[in-house]
Parts: sequence; C-alpha cells; structure tokens
Amino acid sequence: MIRAFVLPLLLLAPRPASAEDIEFIRPLEDAQRSRPSQLSATARIAPETEPGTPLVVYGRAFAADGRTPLADAIVFAYHTDREGRYDRRDAPAHSWRLKGWAKTGADGRFEFHTIRPAPYPGRNVAAHIHLTLFTADGARYHAGGVEFEDDPLVGAAEREETRKDPVFGAVRPVRRKGAIERIDVNLRVVPRQKF
Repeated sequence: MIRAFVLPLLLLAPRPASAEDIEFIRPLEDAQRSRPSQLSATARIAPETEPGTPLVVYGRAFAADGRTPLADAIVFAYHTDREGRYDRRDAPAHSWRLKGWAKTGADGRFEFHTIRPAPYPGRNVAAHIHLTLFTADGARYHAGGVEFEDDPLVGAAEREETRKDPVFGAVRPVRRKGAIERIDVNLRVVPRQKF
C-alpha cells in the first residue's frame, strides 16, 4: 500500500529575485533545455550503470487542495551521486549530472529509478533529492526535497516536523526489498511556491 504523504514546500514570501534565486533559476532553466521531448510516468535519474544503492521513488502529485490528482505535470528531480557530488569534477557548478523528468499520469502518479544520494562531502547536511513541479499550464513550483528517515544527518527539527505532520513531512521511511531501497513521496501545488 502506498501511503499518502505530501512533502513540505519551501516557504518563500513574494520578494524580488535575489542573487541566490538567480543562481538557482539560471541552472534550472539550462537543465530544462535538455529535457527529453517525450516523457512518461516512469523515468530514470541516475543511469543504470551509476554506482550506488538502487533506489525507487514512488510519487504522486496533487493540485493545491491536496486531494485532486495533478495530471500531466512534469516532476524534475536531481540529487548527488554516491560521493555526495552534483557535478563532475571538471563540470561547472549546478550542472546536476544526476537529473531526470517524469510526467504524471491521470492519477498524478510518477516514479523515478535512481541510486540513493549521499550527503555532501565534509558537511553535516543530510542526503536529499530536490524536486521541482511544472504544471500543465507551464507554471513552476518549488516542490521541496526528500530526506531519508534512516540518515543520521537528518536533523531533529526535520524529524519533529514530519512527526507532527506526516502528511507534509519531508523525512521519508525507507523500505528495502533485496538490494533495492524504496520511498513514497507526494507533492502538491502551493501557490506561494510559484517562481
């Protein structure tokens, strides 16, 4: 049974674009230029040959009410490799080597096959997957991130937020079947997260 959880979304108040915003938006737009023209509900982030623990992300996207499935939305995801790096050593920053796109079905479902990301090298930041949601009308929304319940670097605050509100919690339980890890995530459109 897939549990219905919805990820928390970044709380961004309307404000002028900062240097940090631009530093993110430009690479995001660059990445979208490499988006495949044909997408399905099942996609890859890391190629099958990528070293690391296999991971399957089962997801579902919802409209702003949190109940209506969001059909034909594009979920863009990226994460680090098993060494905690986003980019090849000789590549420019924010090239996001491990990235992928899935298009939600009529029921809002999507699925990514990848590897489990690692924490950033030399930093106490939990491993995570970044998500952005593009709706069928072309709007884009920050869709938060996913953290792994068994990661000792996940902070007490994040764990507490997930405990208080498991529907919106970002810290996801990890299930294992043989060598493959699996997590369930759900996203929803939050109007103030539009950028």
